[in-house]
Amino acid sequence: MEKDTIHIACNIDTSYVKYCIVMLTSLFENNREVRFHIHVIAGELSEDARKQLCDWVEKRYLQRLTIYEAGKDLLQGCMIYGHSHISLATYYRIFLETILPQDLQKVIYLDCDLVVNSSIQDFWDTDVSDYAVGCVEDMWSGKSDNYTRLHYDASFSYFNAGVLLVNLNYWREIGFQQKAVKYISRHVNELVFNDQDVLNALLHDCKLFLPFRYNVQDGFLRRKRRIRPEVIATLDQELLHPVIIHYTGGKKPWQYKSQNPYKNLYFHYLDLTPWKEERPVPPFSYKLKRLVDKFLYLTRLAKPKYRSFPQKRMSLR
Repeated sequence: MEKDTIHIACNIDTSYVKYCIVMLTSLFENNREVRFHIHVIAGELSEDARKQLCDWVEKRYLQRLTIYEAGKDLLQGCMIYGHSHISLATYYRIFLETILPQDLQKVIYLDCDLVVNSSIQDFWDTDVSDYAVGCVEDMWSGKSDNYTRLHYDASFSYFNAGVLLVNLNYWREIGFQQKAVKYISRHVNELVFNDQDVLNALLHDCKLFLPFRYNVQDGFLRRKRRIRPEVIATLDQELLHPVIIHYTGGKKPWQYKSQNPYKNLYFHYLDLTPWKEERPVPPFSYKLKRLVDKFLYLTRLAKPKYRSFPQKRMSLR
């Protein structure tokens, strides 16, 4: 493993290449002195998509890129719950220990529906030698059915799998991949949050919770929260200095219905890519609805879904 190199892994298919490039742009822009090795895992990737990634990572930012075409056979028996915005490629996350080089000891896994807004050096330097994974509590950790469905005690809580510091040595030692495949075969109909459920079911007692600022999820920003009440005071402090903004849920910033307070931050990084100034175009009916909503908020007849988070807290460059 290269010394002084931060290893990043992400799962994509051809339809997610644009969002992957935006995510990587935000990472590189805010970590200019860092050497990265980007590991992209894909079931299938068009030649155009492959070229876009190589040109951007290797030529534009002079970083190292390795693309792994894992193949769909690996995902036999896996399924996505309901009519989800999530791709089946998400399950490649549970195969990291065998897909990635065997001499790689740890890796940061990042979803592509996020932006990195500050240095991740401290995150990478976190000691997880005694844990399977470093992670951040999920925005739905307060839901009791997570624990009844996955058959473990709620005191362990529930983590989000979109930002992970993975101890690959630990995974190999416990045979995590084999356990995960076995778990899916036995519990596939119980998986609501797909491979995230699998990760929690198997790793809930060998994880290390990391500060909320490393995975600021959409649900953290809303007035109504579903996270455990006892951590809200800590969460509010962490939200003052977000490092990673994760656009969880079905309404992404590239979709016109997104109202995430940090939507413009996504467009800031998008405008540094070949898709500069690309914006979703809402229909007239939605524009009218938003005007009505704003009137209701101003007259205090209704409350906004989101809390107020001034953009000055963010490093818009």
